[in-house]
Amino acid sequence: MFAKKVEQNRQLLYKFPLRGDNRHGVTGMFDKAVVIVFVFIVGWITVFMGLQHLTRRESYITHIVINTDHLVHRTDERFLSVALDTSLIQDSWVHKNIKSDMLLNLAAQLAPAYLRIGGTLADRLIFEPDANYSPVRLKSNMSDGGMCSYEGKGCAHQNLNFFNMTGVDWVALNRFAQAARFELLFDLNVLLRNGTQWDSSNARQLLDFSDRLRFNITWQLGNEPNSFRHVFGVSLSGSQLGLDFVQLRHLLNSYPRYSKSPLVGPDVTRPIMHQMGEQPLPYLKSFLAQTSNVISAITWHQYYLNGKEAKLNDFVSPNVLNVLACQITAVRNTTAGIHLPMWLSETGSAYGGGAPGLSDSYVAGFLWLDKLGLTARLGIDVVVRQSLFGGNYGLLDSAMEPLPDWWVSVLYKKLVGPGVLNVTGDNIVETSCLGEQGPVRLYCHCSRLQGAVTLFGINIMTRVSEVMVTGSPTSDSVLAYELTADILRSRHIFLNGGELHLNPDGSLPPFEPKHINMTKPLIMPPLSMVFWVIQEVHVPACKGQ
Repeated sequence: MFAKKVEQNRQLLYKFPLRGDNRHGVTGMFDKAVVIVFVFIVGWITVFMGLQHLTRRESYITHIVINTDHLVHRTDERFLSVALDTSLIQDSWVHKNIKSDMLLNLAAQLAPAYLRIGGTLADRLIFEPDANYSPVRLKSNMSDGGMCSYEGKGCAHQNLNFFNMTGVDWVALNRFAQAARFELLFDLNVLLRNGTQWDSSNARQLLDFSDRLRFNITWQLGNEPNSFRHVFGVSLSGSQLGLDFVQLRHLLNSYPRYSKSPLVGPDVTRPIMHQMGEQPLPYLKSFLAQTSNVISAITWHQYYLNGKEAKLNDFVSPNVLNVLACQITAVRNTTAGIHLPMWLSETGSAYGGGAPGLSDSYVAGFLWLDKLGLTARLGIDVVVRQSLFGGNYGLLDSAMEPLPDWWVSVLYKKLVGPGVLNVTGDNIVETSCLGEQGPVRLYCHCSRLQGAVTLFGINIMTRVSEVMVTGSPTSDSVLAYELTADILRSRHIFLNGGELHLNPDGSLPPFEPKHINMTKPLIMPPLSMVFWVIQEVHVPACKGQ
């Protein structure tokens, strides 16, 4: 089509006489050159205009409305939190690395946050304040259970032995949390038993030690107790776990320092399609029958995928993303009538330590940013990312270099406030389990910047999405932060076309936004994550944020 148009232009030009009669002379040659250049330019203008039309025609158009009259939820200030798996204590990583200045610098960028110390091996940990340091080499990665997490892979035969956490390591963990402005969330061992009851003597020893050093801590008891038969070859009912929590609450109340410390639980596994041990929702219900007046929040774990089976396409699948809304709905239905905050106290892209080459790459950011947006919209108060370090889903790699999800998390912390606004519109995924499965997913919060709101989300299509905001808020001053990568499996991430790196001294680089306005649609590049800070709108719902 374009070649035909160029030829038509060439023929049209030759209808006009060239200057001079000597077409073979210098003048004729010059005139021919002018004609050729002119035809070339006209042809490429035609091509360019055609391509513009083609791109425009293939853009995915989304019209949205942001309700600025009231908030639909307000998250905890530590909404985006992080974890270190208990296995890092056993394999001596904590002993060797927790005092690293580099680790502290990178962690502190995510404050304020909870730092959860928990995981499968929490129910193998014994506190021995005066024990000698004794490194243990694990046979396999035990982040969130490692191979024990997989269906059909029982671990009781692996003889997961009890191990010691020394006073030195406990002090180092607490000092690290304090320096990073984290609140420590510690998971106590519920499988220290005295017959049918929990043996609280080791917990008392830890409390005595911590109280003397004035450590403030939020507490858990047990990790994924509904899967104990699968992992450890023992069973603990939800009602009995509830009685154990009552016992722990009484113990905490005996210390002035810990009488008001939050106790959260029961940390059951992800709901729906669960195949290991007791089903999590009935387990949760029987637990809450004993504990609704002694816990501060209901906690459960969530992963989208099996780390051993996950494929690249799973990370850009609306069907995979939409699983989370169904899981939250199921837990909400189970806990109806119990008015307690809800936390995802352990969550990532894929269980069993993550999916190698995927959970640690750019493509995992789609699952992560959408989870942050959707959980806040659906009333979750805290989301604990598994993990800050360790496994294939860490925010930092084995050399403690930031991976793409760390950069996404830092931008979220800097731009997104706790106040949640409602976003509706065509082509937008609904936040109920039965909602439309959309490839463009947008959320809006009051911004960290005064007088602004932050609209953010993901485009998991291979074409441009144009977002048109109707009604208020509108602004002539919008700061755009577009996150992209050269390939989906990349361990590097680009902000507005420039690769993100720490400065040589370890400090953050300047996050330079694009300055745009809302007279035209907001553009989401293909396969991108975007934050738009809509400035100077001063919406009523965000006053005082």
